[in-house]
Amino acid sequence: MAKALIVIDMQNALSKLDQREHVIATINKRIDQYHQAKLPVIFIQHTEPEMEVASKNWQLFDSLHALGTDTFYNKTRPDAFYQTGLESFLKMNHLDSIEICGAQVEFCVDTTIRVAYHLGFTIDLLIDGITTMDSNLLTAQQIKQHHAQIWNHRFAEFVTTTSPIN
Repeated sequence: MAKALIVIDMQNALSKLDQREHVIATINKRIDQYHQAKLPVIFIQHTEPEMEVASKNWQLFDSLHALGTDTFYNKTRPDAFYQTGLESFLKMNHLDSIEICGAQVEFCVDTTIRVAYHLGFTIDLLIDGITTMDSNLLTAQQIKQHHAQIWNHRFAEFVTTTSPIN
């Protein structure tokens, strides 16, 4: 089954992400594995008034292993598929199985997982490669655990950096 890695919203505006450096290291390990296997790596970047395209807040974290040959999409909604061209890219390249990682769990990661599922994609989730920030009600870890319980074996299968990618 074809594969692509989708990295969601790992941008400077989200500098207070829980366990940010650990999550970036995990994502980088997976990015390197996809690059080595010559499989697509797709970066999704959110845009809004505080994150204008090309601004410092919009830019990816400098430590991410993004290459100029990777694919990049801007989005204006939590759904990485909404008016971005992502679905067309995946279908045109016969990529029916995707792996998702990034931020924020309860917004863009959750929405993208559910939409991808609805569109018929098989989804793996890099479980140690997702994060968010504490809310007024829940810690970042509680938010992640809550969503993981909903996603697991329903919308996605969990993978780690030791899981095979193809």
